[in-house]
Amino acid sequence: MFALVDVNNFYASCEQLWEPKLRNRPVVVLSNNDGCVVARSKEAKAIGVPMGAPWFKLRDLAQQHRIIALSSNYELYASMSNKVVDVLRDFTPELEVYSIDESFLSLEGMSGISQGDLVAYGQQIRLRIAQWVGLPVCVGIGPTKTLAKFANHLAKKNASFLGVCDITALSQGEQDRWMADNEVGEVWGVGRRISKRLGTMGINTVLDLKRADLEHIRRAFNVVLQKTVEELNGTSCLPLELMAPAKQQIMSSRSFGQPVYDLDELVEAVATYISRAAEKLRAQQSVTGAITVGIMTNRFKEHEPQYHRSLVVPLPEPTADIRVLAAYALRALK
Repeated sequence: MFALVDVNNFYASCEQLWEPKLRNRPVVVLSNNDGCVVARSKEAKAIGVPMGAPWFKLRDLAQQHRIIALSSNYELYASMSNKVVDVLRDFTPELEVYSIDESFLSLEGMSGISQGDLVAYGQQIRLRIAQWVGLPVCVGIGPTKTLAKFANHLAKKNASFLGVCDITALSQGEQDRWMADNEVGEVWGVGRRISKRLGTMGINTVLDLKRADLEHIRRAFNVVLQKTVEELNGTSCLPLELMAPAKQQIMSSRSFGQPVYDLDELVEAVATYISRAAEKLRAQQSVTGAITVGIMTNRFKEHEPQYHRSLVVPLPEPTADIRVLAAYALRALK
């Protein structure tokens, strides 16, 4: 049995906790260089602020509703994330930190917890994090990681669950009704492109995917999606990753707040972000054999000419040396 603990509106919640005057106010957190919205408080969501929207497109809405926009503070978010994980480790030694605001917990073999107590256990987790850290979380519980993730989605979107959904506490009919009410894109790992392909096959809801033929899914897609279908049917295929695997790709990028016409400004940005990528590479004790440098115009300004170009640069030998990486990245930019 797994639990997924996810901090609600993580970046925005951290900001509201750090600065009490922001509480109960519509708050958005912007991407690097204040380009796009990457997090929204519940108050901002209620106004209708879309995720990923360019900030310049929201100026009128922001003025009308007095929306507060903040630059990302990654040091704060990392610190708060570590505090949440420290609390979770008191509940179970088997924990996978999936992302900065999400962790999977194994509930197998937990002494003193019966099947009927799982919701109460989830509420204990919520209460402890609220009291000790000050952040709101939702908890999803299920026999597989995919079902725990879906249960967490239900807990977030439906107030009747009071922040905790144990999908095994629902009857089969109730599970199917919830799955039928949610689009297939709500399944963990099913992105926009896969959702579109599934739609052409008549698979539009979570329930449709659950009932899909395994062999047909494997042939049409891959074994990864086949395992997702198995997980939706209660067969656990994805164990906890207690040690985070090394990333096979590392990306570091930015959106500029204003149009950029000066090559020197692009050079500065590329140098900065290749340096950050190199730091991540060295942190996981890896090297790379190639880098990709890409630039693009503002796709939201559809009336203006568009430009998008990227270049893959093979390196003479794998390295994590920032001097080598920066030299090849800047050569690719020019």
